[in-house]
Amino acid sequence: MNKQATASMFMQGTKDRRTSMKRILILLLVTGLLCSVPATVMPVDAQIGDAPAVFTVGLTTMLNGNFFSELWGNNTADIDVRSLLHEYPIVAQTQAGEYQLNYTVISQIGKKTEANGDITYRVTLREGLKYSDGSPISARDYLFSFLLLSSSHVQTMTGVMPPYAYITGFDEYNNGSTKVLSGLHLLDELTFTLRIKNEYLPYFYEIAYININPYPISVIVPGAHVADDGNGAYISGEMTVDLLRNTILDSVNGYLSHPSVTSGPYRLLSYDSQSHVAEFEINPYYKGNYEGQIPAIPRLRFQHIHNQNILQQITQGQVDLVNKVVDGEVIDMALELENSGYLTTTAYPRTGAGYLAIANERPITSSVHVRQALAFCLDYDVLPREFLKGHGEKIYGYYGLGQWMPEAAGNNLDRLPRYQLDLDKANQLLIMDGWLYNKDGGDYHKGDPGLRYLKTANGGLEPFILKMIVTPENKAAYLVLDMLRENLGKIGGEVISEEMSFVQALSQHYRQDQRTFDLFFLGSNFVYFFDPSKTYHIGEEYQGTINTSGLQDEKLAALATAVTRVPSQDREAFLKGWLAFQTYWAEVLPMIPLYSNTYYDLYTPDLTDYHPESYWNWGTAILYASLNR
Repeated sequence: MNKQATASMFMQGTKDRRTSMKRILILLLVTGLLCSVPATVMPVDAQIGDAPAVFTVGLTTMLNGNFFSELWGNNTADIDVRSLLHEYPIVAQTQAGEYQLNYTVISQIGKKTEANGDITYRVTLREGLKYSDGSPISARDYLFSFLLLSSSHVQTMTGVMPPYAYITGFDEYNNGSTKVLSGLHLLDELTFTLRIKNEYLPYFYEIAYININPYPISVIVPGAHVADDGNGAYISGEMTVDLLRNTILDSVNGYLSHPSVTSGPYRLLSYDSQSHVAEFEINPYYKGNYEGQIPAIPRLRFQHIHNQNILQQITQGQVDLVNKVVDGEVIDMALELENSGYLTTTAYPRTGAGYLAIANERPITSSVHVRQALAFCLDYDVLPREFLKGHGEKIYGYYGLGQWMPEAAGNNLDRLPRYQLDLDKANQLLIMDGWLYNKDGGDYHKGDPGLRYLKTANGGLEPFILKMIVTPENKAAYLVLDMLRENLGKIGGEVISEEMSFVQALSQHYRQDQRTFDLFFLGSNFVYFFDPSKTYHIGEEYQGTINTSGLQDEKLAALATAVTRVPSQDREAFLKGWLAFQTYWAEVLPMIPLYSNTYYDLYTPDLTDYHPESYWNWGTAILYASLNR
């Protein structure tokens, strides 16, 4: 028998043994289910009294407690909570990546082009909208949201520029020279207008300029109200940074982590910041989403779950649903259990991706040659094969498989620069960047023992050492770390790792705490109105939560802006700009794209009419679901 045939038989035997082992593990799990009933689970008939059923959702991403605004960060689990608590947007996200005016909220809308090219929208709300405490929602609430989030006070608290510079009068209002935002007007209790500066037009998502959720001024700025004396809307009453730090950031009662009065389908019952567990109940005053849909499941509980515990906890009834499962090994076993009737799965493409985030503002990683060298030190088949187990694929830019753009681009995606494991290219890039020396100041050659060095301005030598943070039990992050350590080690580099909690890591990523790392494996999902100009703004006021990468590249910023500066809903023009942006993005690499994947939601067979594949966010999908128990 020849060597090739022997190797083939060996590989097949190994595969068969792995398959057999997986089936044995599943059999053991199922046997355990049949032989034991956990003390925490009671049959439905044995549940006491008339207490509403609690539907427990396991999240592989830990809640961070940012339940108010993306200006404080965009943890994917927190985004799901915000979709439950804050609703009644002017513009609704619908199925298949579309959006429309939300006629559950508005009764009329008008549009006027001004003499100078500005556009003014007139919005009239429906009567009867209420917050979760029964208090009325009026035009003043929508104007308050714009006024609050556009203020210098919030900018001081978050360290980032508010995203409402398109409103006429924003600059004067934001810099504190006037308390009036002239582009906003209160006409009556149900009607307001918003005027858009002509320099922010055209815009692909033009209607989104008027979009916002209502927030309660009575909770956030007690004693104040929104007024308009004819020159524009303003907040009448005392609003200071100290007041907002208390009403928003207080760890016990602040609106960021404990929003008590909200507008969404559910209201918050409790949030434990130590255990990262949140509980919700139906908001009885909620009138429905853009289709009038209201929730049927009385109570929800969100809690963190580790990958290794998912199958046991869901099949034993300790959790009812696990959202956004990525680990391919867990997915494969879940599919086997689904065939046996123990759970149900639904798959849908992710509107985001996994990346190696890079702190572009730090000395070594500020160089594009270094970032490109790092890209040539990775094997892009490892994560799809070893972590995703085929439930995903490598990507080449700043996109996710669930967005409409990659499919529409088709073969044009081949224009993007592509990286593969190539240590010769990585070495040449480091040479171009000046990493030429060994520790004694002599020439460094690929393969030499020890580190390579860069000569500094004062004549010293700086070693090629990078710091990467990883979060606990993060299989994908450790796979990336191992690749970088091995491959950089072959060309004179070193990666020092530090394990850090997810909450701490995100605080550094958003630069709410001082950033001490160069590299961080990160999964990220894109917002519904994809606009990369916000992510790659130039200027210190945008660094942090908005521009997380730290890269300030004028060409990238211009290309990012050009993506959406096309006529409203002109997809062809948008796609042309998107491809130009993606091509340059993949050249300068603010971060290194690794994969996008198929999400799987795993859930109890008792859950019906649940279709996360049909809606942009989890909070919408759960509105249509029922729990039959």
